[in-house]
Amino acid sequence: MQVLKNIQLSIIFLMLVSPVLAQSFAEKDGVIKGNQAYRQKDYEKAEVQYRAVLGEDENSVKANYNLGNSLYEQKKYDQARAQYDKVIQDKKMSKEDVARAYHNTGNTYLSEKNYQKAADNFKEALKRNPKDEETRYNYALAKRMAEQQQNQNQEQDKDKDKDSSKDKNQNKQSDSKNQENQKEKSDQQDQQDKQDQKQEQSNEQQKDQKQGDKENQKDGESQSEGQQKIEKGADGSKKDQSESLNKQRQESILDALGQQEQQSLRKVMEQKTNGKRVRTEKDW
Repeated sequence: MQVLKNIQLSIIFLMLVSPVLAQSFAEKDGVIKGNQAYRQKDYEKAEVQYRAVLGEDENSVKANYNLGNSLYEQKKYDQARAQYDKVIQDKKMSKEDVARAYHNTGNTYLSEKNYQKAADNFKEALKRNPKDEETRYNYALAKRMAEQQQNQNQEQDKDKDKDSSKDKNQNKQSDSKNQENQKEKSDQQDQQDKQDQKQEQSNEQQKDQKQGDKENQKDGESQSEGQQKIEKGADGSKKDQSESLNKQRQESILDALGQQEQQSLRKVMEQKTNGKRVRTEKDW
């Protein structure tokens, strides 16, 4: 009876252990198939196999780690880092496993040229496995590239500052030039306004002069009319200047004749006194 009891206990143990063993075999088989596809560089097929394993056991270290590698080869860096992080966060992992996960995470950042984060992850890997020469080499490379990238960024910032300062100077020069142009236009406008004002004043003066000439002409005509009135006689007829001169000549002639008559009379009287007869008749 004791033997039968032991057999029954053994059967019960096998019944409890067999599902675990079956799951372990399935996981192992899925990982093996995924690894075969990975070695053949069929990374998409490898991804499918690893995900199938994780569908049965999401905590499978090998499936998570290898899935991260297949995603890395497909350049799906964000998804690959998510798988490596699951390994890093698993407290049951050894330092070597965590170091490998950090190392591969550093490679994803190195591929994206994020050299500082790559160096940080390689450094974490070296803390857990200082003897890993490959990680040490990657760390030195990432650190050097990060320094060069930082210097390059600083140079670019300086160039941007120079360009910005240059643009500001150009803007100032442009503003100053615009102000000069505006001032020049304003001066030209003022000069034009002054010329227009002078021209307007000249036009006014010419207008006034013309008006004055017209008034002077009218005054001259009035004076001429007055002079004509003065020269006209009482009967309204105009006296000729030559007529006035003839009258004066006639008066002079009459005066002269008077003097001659007086002399003639004086001679006649003298002749009578002397007893001489004076012929007074004209000769025929």
